[in-house]
Amino acid sequence: MHRLYRRISSLIGLFLILSFVACSPKEVKEETPPVQLLLLQAQSLARLELATTQLRIVLKIDPHRDGFLGFKKLFGSKETRVELLSQASAYCDLSLLTEKSIVQQADSTVDLYLPPIELKRELDNVHHNVLQEPTGLRRRLSTNELDEIIRSRQAMIDELINKALERERPTLLRTASATISDKLQPIFRDLRLTVRIHLAEADA
Repeated sequence: MHRLYRRISSLIGLFLILSFVACSPKEVKEETPPVQLLLLQAQSLARLELATTQLRIVLKIDPHRDGFLGFKKLFGSKETRVELLSQASAYCDLSLLTEKSIVQQADSTVDLYLPPIELKRELDNVHHNVLQEPTGLRRRLSTNELDEIIRSRQAMIDELINKALERERPTLLRTASATISDKLQPIFRDLRLTVRIHLAEADA
């Protein structure tokens, strides 16, 4: 009888251990707040490219200006017009999100505050199209001459492209905001959260 009692006690103990092991993962999962899961899943997306745009500027080149006698009217124009094309992209690094980036309101709505959106010009993606060449008896610039003139004016070109990027900034930010909302929606649905997305103060 004593031996039977010990056997029953061992079986009960084993049953309790197996029940605890089987239930533990479920309990841990249920104890993880949805807001914490939102943070972890959003951070896992890391740095996202959200929008791209093409930047265009026009450069007027007149390498040898005419003198005061006005030969330009007689022999044509030396001016060459070149369109320079570059690309810019908008990125947001969600790995920079912290617990302070997510605020849960009393009505169960969650406010998600994004890190700053980075606008970056792709410096390796610049090429040019000749829009206008010299007219009349004026000699056209060779490809090598044109490339050399463009290189010599790189500082001015960079300034013009940066101004073009600043003009495109509102459009890039609007597109980036819509794109990041689309990318995060599946996470919101899975966690059954109503989330309002806020851009960083500098981007809003």
